Amino acid sequence: MRGFGQNVTTYKDPLNSAAYRTQRSELPEDLWQPLYDRVNYAAAGASTLSFFSVSKGQTATLIRAGATGSFSKTYRDTNIDQPNVIPTKLFKFVGISIGFVHEDEGEPANPVDRDKIRSGGYLHFRIVDKDILYLPLTCLPEVNPVVAAATTVTATTIIACAGGGGQNVPMYRLPVPITLEPYQNFLVEMLFDGTVALTKSVDVQLILQGFMRRPT
Repeated sequence: MRGFGQNVTTYKDPLNSAAYRTQRSELPEDLWQPLYDRVNYAAAGASTLSFFSVSKGQTATLIRAGATGSFSKTYRDTNIDQPNVIPTKLFKFVGISIGFVHEDEGEPANPVDRDKIRSGGYLHFRIVDKDILYLPLTCLPEVNPVVAAATTVTATTIIACAGGGGQNVPMYRLPVPITLEPYQNFLVEMLFDGTVALTKSVDVQLILQGFMRRPT
């Protein structure tokens, strides 16, 4: 044991290992990176769509190449690596958007099917055991709104998507941003009253627009 007045040797890092760390929590970097997920709404209807519960690499029912089947989720579908939790990154959400992917993009009933989903349900967002947001789906802007047109009164309806993307994409802006800290369990779901049946199945995309903070 050292007595008072004795020199205390300062710890040194002879390997200089601190300079080569790949994770530096004291020097984080902030990037614009939404958190997103894609869930299939069956044509027969659904009572609940649970987002971020099936991570990348796991199998889920989705639409791919115009057909509904069981597929392994990729970055096309989600960027969550662990169900309902982000282990090492912090997110600050500033808005929410939705998108729709139809089994048949030329189906004239697609606009009606979208409206059935939007008018028939609401969003529930919870972090740990605290309810953060309840919101009717009609309040959420679409990143790929559908356009329907006809050249004449009797012509076949033309269906097209207006597209979207980027930071200027339409979103429901959160007056107070929502912070999701690392390792916090969270729940995002859409709930529907009654059976809202569609012409064909639809993939629903949910995008939590915001910033990601990660260690450098």
